[in-house]
Amino acid sequence: MQMALGIGGTSNSTSLFAQNALRINNLLFQRTSAQLSSGMRMISGAIDPSGLAISMQMRSQIGGTDQAIYNTQDNINLVRTADAQLDTQGDILNRMRDLAVRAGNDATLTDSDRARLDAEYQSLATELNRQGRSNTYNTKQLTTDVPADQYGTQSAQVGANSGDAMGVTINPSTADSMGITAGGSGQDLLTGASARDAIDRIDTAIDQVSTQRASLGVQENRFNYVANDLNVQRINMTEANSRLADTNFAETISEQTRAILLSKVSIAAMSQSNAQGFGVLSLLGK
Repeated sequence: MQMALGIGGTSNSTSLFAQNALRINNLLFQRTSAQLSSGMRMISGAIDPSGLAISMQMRSQIGGTDQAIYNTQDNINLVRTADAQLDTQGDILNRMRDLAVRAGNDATLTDSDRARLDAEYQSLATELNRQGRSNTYNTKQLTTDVPADQYGTQSAQVGANSGDAMGVTINPSTADSMGITAGGSGQDLLTGASARDAIDRIDTAIDQVSTQRASLGVQENRFNYVANDLNVQRINMTEANSRLADTNFAETISEQTRAILLSKVSIAAMSQSNAQGFGVLSLLGK
């Protein structure tokens, strides 16, 4: 009886297995190459779907925090602009007070002396009005007493979310708003009595300017604290997102090296399997 000779090499399953292993290793090599070249671990949503969703949310918060930091610095500059003008106004008020104190000395001054002192006094009062109505930041009026243009209290966005806001308050600061109107009734240094009245009015004005400068200083300090907190938040969120989304180069290079090695082994296995097939053919005299 003649027996059939089974030759496993006709299907060459060893070669097919090696081909599949080579395909898988090539995919691993492509993925690791993309991760290394881009610096991103999640080059597609399939790698880590839930991690990708978390990373997108974190990037949104990081971007909002970055902008909030810029906003906060803008707000600090706004407050400093208003404070600088108030500082100049304080100097003007001190000079006006000196003039009023001098004009109050009935014992030695003549009417002509007081007229000269009053001329400077009125000029400085006019300058207070001009400064208060011309001080702006990005075209926004800061210390004007014109009702339609008064700054008042406005909202500052100091965080990445809708509820992260605080108010900025700047009050009018002009000669009119301080009660020392230039050329107003009794607002002069032409008599000793009016000069002494001017001293009291100027003291009140100096107190108003000092109070507002203190308020602006408090607001600036608060913005500085907010900026410090936002920078810490940004650092922590960026580090957390980096661990989630960025390529771990040491690990990825190791994976790529493994893919290259396994690909070479798979190619060698395919070659050996094919060589075995040719060996079978040689037995058949082919």
